[in-house]
Formats: sequence, structure tokens, C-alpha cells
Amino acid sequence: MARTVNKNCVRMLRFLGVFLWLGLWVSPPGWSAEGIRIGVLPVVDTLPLWVAKERGLFEANGLDVELVSFDSALERDAALQAGKLEGYFGDLLNTVLLIRSGQPIRIVTTAYHTDAGRRMFGLALAPGSDIDRPDRLVHRTIGISRATVIEFLLDQMLAAAGVPSNQIEKQDIKKIPIRMQLLLSGQIAAALLPEPLLSLAESKGARVLLDDRRLDLTETVIALKKNWIETDPGRLARFRTAYAKSVETIRQEPEAMIDILVRRCRLPSELSAAFRPPVFPASGLPTSRDIELVQKWLMKNRMLDTPLNERDLVFAQ
Repeated sequence: MARTVNKNCVRMLRFLGVFLWLGLWVSPPGWSAEGIRIGVLPVVDTLPLWVAKERGLFEANGLDVELVSFDSALERDAALQAGKLEGYFGDLLNTVLLIRSGQPIRIVTTAYHTDAGRRMFGLALAPGSDIDRPDRLVHRTIGISRATVIEFLLDQMLAAAGVPSNQIEKQDIKKIPIRMQLLLSGQIAAALLPEPLLSLAESKGARVLLDDRRLDLTETVIALKKNWIETDPGRLARFRTAYAKSVETIRQEPEAMIDILVRRCRLPSELSAAFRPPVFPASGLPTSRDIELVQKWLMKNRMLDTPLNERDLVFAQ
């Protein structure tokens, strides 16, 4: 009797083993068995990625996407360079530098492009500031993060306002919360801040003098590793389809996005009642003009020797 039971158990285990093997390996047509890990930062621009993840849009397109959140760009870049990520969210400037350093990634879509009706970055003045126009920034101290998109955007805003960037004092303050605190305490005259911290500083008495609404340029992008794309070219099309659906979902249901913004993008709870998600661009690549503008700035600031060919930066297929 015991032998009969043992034989039945063995048959059952074999059956379960085959069942599990089929469950793991027999997938719907187009399903990618290999997952992808994308490094992100807790910022508003990543909202479409989180919506695509939480609403099952990636999964519906046969993609197993894991979003790995980092507190700083430095930590994210280190993980990418260590081979722990297959994808990356970041600003266009930093992406160019990563590719120049030999990272085998290519831009697959713009994450955020400036919008004439909505700011994403702005230059905030300390509470009670006597500065009432851009030319009065001359010889004043502005808190930034040097050699980053923050400094790049400040230079673009100043140029648009007719203020030479070499006539203001730039103070390198990498950590954004500290930069905002120094601004609010009046220890620096102004600071370049991203949303939603820009709105938070404004609610505490700061005043926004300049912002990015009229710059007309790509600010952030999503890049994926070449081998992940080229192993199965259909993956990229499915990724872009899921991302485009996410952007459309945000446009149709802006109020429903506040919870994700608070949980994933560090939207301060005190702003949640009034804050609305920005209008994200449909899936598409940065323009040649945007790429040229960034590379010229990098060369001017001696961070890039020669410009990279556009085909080495983007994956257009």
C-alpha cells in the first residue's frame, strides 16, 4: 500500500513539475520572458512610467517591467554602469554624457518636453526679495547643481531674458531640499528648482521670476540598452505603445494620478489638492535641434570634446 502511495506521489510531482514548467515557459504570443529593470528618480516626469506599471499597460503589451527608484542620479548611474539596469530615466544632458562614456544605451522616447502652458523648472527668489526683473540678478547668488541639467536650464532661461550667465554668481548646492531651505532662509538670492518643490517654495513665500515654459526643448528622456532592444526588435514597439497609452490615460484622468504622484513622485501632501499632472508629450524622440543645443552647451563648458552623431544617441526604429 505504501509503495502505491509513493508511486502516486511521484506521478503527481512529475505532473506538477510539467505543469509549472509549462506555466513558466509557454507564454502568450509576443510575451518577453526576459524582464527589464528601469532606473528612475522620484520626480514628476516619471509619472507615465508608473502609470504604465500600475495600470498593467506594460503587462498588457507583453513586457515585464520593474521600476527601480533611486534617491539620486549618482546612485542611478552607478547601478546602470554596474549592469544592474536595462533602462534609464534621466535628463537629456546626462544621457549624452553616459553614452559618450561608453554606456550602450539609446534614447527611445522623450519623457518631458517644455510646455508653453505649464512650467517644470523655475528660478525662485527668496521671500521678500527686491529683485523685480531678470537684469537685477547680476552679481546675485543663485543656487544650482553645477554641470547638470539644472545649470543648463538656468543658462537657457538667462539667455532668453537677455542676462549673460557669466554676470551672476552660481553656488553649487547639489541636494535640492538643502537648496530650497537656503533659499527660504534668505541665505541665497535665488535658486533653480523643479516641480513640485518649486510650487512648495512658492507656497512658503518664494516668488518665481523665470521658468522653462518658453524654452521649447526636451528636458528628460527614457533610454534602453541596445542589446535589450536588438535581441527582440518587437519589444521597443510594444514599450512605446504602452508608454503612449499611459500618457493618454494621464490626460483623460488627471485627478486619478494624484495618489501615484504622492506615493511615487514625492508630491508633498500639502500640494495634492491643487496640483495637476503636466501634459506629457506623446512617445517621440528629441529633435535634432534639442540634441545640438545640449551638445553645444556641453562643449562650451568643456564636458564634451566633440559632438556625437545623432544616430549614436537615439533608436529611431
